[in-house]
Amino acid sequence: MTNSDGYLLSCPQAPAVGRRRLLLHVNGMSSGLDKQNRDLNQLAQLTQANPLDIYGIHNQTHGFEADLLESLLGKAELYRYWPGQNTATSQQRLQAYGQLLNFLCIQDLAPDADIVAIAKTQLPGKLALPLSDDNLDSLRAVLKLPFIEKMAWGEFTNYIYGSLPPGAPRPTLRLAYEILRGIQAGSEIFIVAHSQGLIISALACRIVEQVLSGATKWAEMVRIIGYGPVILWADLPEVLHPQTVLIQNRQDVVAESLSNMRQMGVWNNVQAQLQNILSNSDGLFKAMESDSHHTASNYLGLQDTPSSHRSSQLIQLLLTENWQTSPWIQALRSNRMILET
Repeated sequence: MTNSDGYLLSCPQAPAVGRRRLLLHVNGMSSGLDKQNRDLNQLAQLTQANPLDIYGIHNQTHGFEADLLESLLGKAELYRYWPGQNTATSQQRLQAYGQLLNFLCIQDLAPDADIVAIAKTQLPGKLALPLSDDNLDSLRAVLKLPFIEKMAWGEFTNYIYGSLPPGAPRPTLRLAYEILRGIQAGSEIFIVAHSQGLIISALACRIVEQVLSGATKWAEMVRIIGYGPVILWADLPEVLHPQTVLIQNRQDVVAESLSNMRQMGVWNNVQAQLQNILSNSDGLFKAMESDSHHTASNYLGLQDTPSSHRSSQLIQLLLTENWQTSPWIQALRSNRMILET
């Protein structure tokens, strides 16, 4: 498998021409380049009435178990920033991510830049990544790490990711980079994300918020449209709640299950938790394989069903109408829209 994790993908149907409207799409679990390119083309079709410069941030799949682990690690990190859970230690980690983003943003990154490789030049001696991409292909490899049963959750993420954001560091940092550069260019930024892509988006926005902590207007330039959401409102920076609309099919059991994983930061025995995840991963995988309600194709109107068409019409409205003046969008902001089948 060619490693394209964190790559910036262009959309031939909506080539970038310097528009001040920018769409950044992040794909979800078990989604390859072919599916993300399909989704980018569909988003271009939906926005013909009011075109945007469209890019994909590729979240490469490493296999279902590894993608699930990445999602849980990302959610565990987000839990650290919930109201009442934010400690000095978690704030220090967030500051480190912000420093890394500042370093990245003074460079013009190529679309196929390896964010981790660049980070290693900035963080010599501080970046420990004992797991290779090959080893991440299985949770069983993670469970064989020495002394893992003695690690708390934070120690575990530190051991794997060092000074990088846990979960999916390449797409997380690439998205944060593109958001910050878009804000600096004065663009209206639409973050469109599916499933695990919303975990990546929430963490990227936390990092951007850290970098722009002295600014007050940046959030007004950002819109988040999430479908098949696997996050809770507390995962997002509070300043972005009015700029966000989440769309979930009532029959989307995968989104419901992953969204409601709470109290990620209080797990003390990592090995026991991962073994529990592993024992249930087959069931979740089968649910994802059979649950057409969670697929990106369902939410983007690529299935010939009423619920698929309704979802795509809602996404189309959110991408083409004016967020400042549209009464429809004013009513939808800060809402998790539950669509009936």
